[in-house]
Amino acid sequence: MSTVLNTAIAGINAMKVIIDHTVDKINNPNKNHSYTQIFTDNVIEDYHPTVISLKIQEIYDEYNDFITEEKRITDAQIHNETKKIEQLIKLEDLLCEKSNIFNELVNELYYDIKQDMLLNHPKTINQNIKKKLHDITALIKDFDKKLSFLEQDVKQSVINNIKKANELIDAIHDMTVHIRYFPIARMHNTINNLIDKRDNLVDELNTLVGVKVIKNHDNYAIYLNNNISLIDNNHKQNLMPLTSKYDDKYVSIGYAENDHSMPVKIENMIPSAVLGSLLQFRKEELTNARNKIGQLTVDFANYMNQYAKLGYNIFGNQEKKIFKISDPQTIQSSTNTSSTQTLVQWKDTSNPQDTDYIIYFKNNVWTVTKMLDHSMVAYTMDQKDNITSINFDGIQLLIKGQHADGDIYMIKPYPTTLETLELLDDTNDPFELSSEDNMHRINQQNTPVINQFNIHTLIEHQEKLDQAYQKFSKAISYKYHILEEKLPFEKSMVKILDNKKMTVSHDINTNFNELNYEQACYLANVKVLETAEKIFNEIIDCYS
Repeated sequence: MSTVLNTAIAGINAMKVIIDHTVDKINNPNKNHSYTQIFTDNVIEDYHPTVISLKIQEIYDEYNDFITEEKRITDAQIHNETKKIEQLIKLEDLLCEKSNIFNELVNELYYDIKQDMLLNHPKTINQNIKKKLHDITALIKDFDKKLSFLEQDVKQSVINNIKKANELIDAIHDMTVHIRYFPIARMHNTINNLIDKRDNLVDELNTLVGVKVIKNHDNYAIYLNNNISLIDNNHKQNLMPLTSKYDDKYVSIGYAENDHSMPVKIENMIPSAVLGSLLQFRKEELTNARNKIGQLTVDFANYMNQYAKLGYNIFGNQEKKIFKISDPQTIQSSTNTSSTQTLVQWKDTSNPQDTDYIIYFKNNVWTVTKMLDHSMVAYTMDQKDNITSINFDGIQLLIKGQHADGDIYMIKPYPTTLETLELLDDTNDPFELSSEDNMHRINQQNTPVINQFNIHTLIEHQEKLDQAYQKFSKAISYKYHILEEKLPFEKSMVKILDNKKMTVSHDINTNFNELNYEQACYLANVKVLETAEKIFNEIIDCYS
């Protein structure tokens, strides 16, 4: 809210300068003034009362537009943060509901593994281990279903709100055309009612996308924060949802200049209001949640697979895995001019990262960037038989064909990890490392296995998973609590700006007709300054 406070202070200072100049002009009418005249002419003249009244109303209108703009900015931010809190609470509820996956269940699993290795009761304990692995897998899949529901819900909300915004744009456009060609002279009250109705529609549109209104004489335009025009007198620009054939949960927002042009994505240009909140939540919190739980799941599955590998190898059996992990996904940018084929796969799951990646080819140089923090990633590259291999963070991207300058690839490590996590059931249980046939080898060969399953290592890994999960969950909780603390003040700001508009008709105790033009302008500016200082004082009281 510092923006409102700073703007109020700047407005007061500006008005003080205007008033000082006007006072100087009145006291020294014959003085050669070097500053630009704002409200006055070079010669004091007598003006018709109607002219004076119109000028006073113009001064008030400029002030009123400022108040309306600040109120809309604050109101858009309130709707943005209210919607964000609503979504963050849903995500936190899901994280709290499934917090036992990497806490109690993994802890109990590791305990049973330790007991099995030390007490050597494979037939009984291994069934417990297998059941716990099934339970963990089922809960991870259930987490994916509920996270996917949140993602689909946000996508549908974005689509619905874009539809609602377009309905408002159409209505505002029609009303603007009506007002522009309305016979004002004959039906002045009717035109004022239309203007009020249009303002109400603009207020509603503002809560969805955040807008700025520009009025200049006979011109009327509504812009997004990026200066894209939604309404420009007789012209309008509708918005459109952007979806992806590669990801059924993806949604963004854009516009098309005509039926034949490519849509222009403008998601980053809508930072506030309801749609800004939903798009940011989808892009950041939901993506981060899938990547974080995906990272922990791959880390856990890799840990189990490493123990299985150890158990099989030590008795000379064929190497098997407990979990099958799905490979990452690659998405080529629609701006790519090449016709390449891609394949992406895990080469090493020992240190997965909780982020998507952007791979960019420019000036014959590849760059790999983490989308989570926009940091550069070290990689190795190999090129052979028209196939480029790029390796980073345990992921290998293969690109077949001739790439072009400016090609972009997005790598998503965990799009289906939770959904497709597969527990590889087998009658030869990986943890059943001994049997009647090889009892004579237990003493010689079980010792290194037991050492590898050292209880401290198991506890440390379980704690690592749990701490990472809890840290992420607490970060979500912290975000919405911070927003909840800001909302009351912002709502108070809107109340402060309510009923602060000024009109000539409200000055019932002031007879501007008895003043000359400059005196009337001076008095009008004084009244504006008094109201601005009142707002300023109320802001200070609200802060304290």
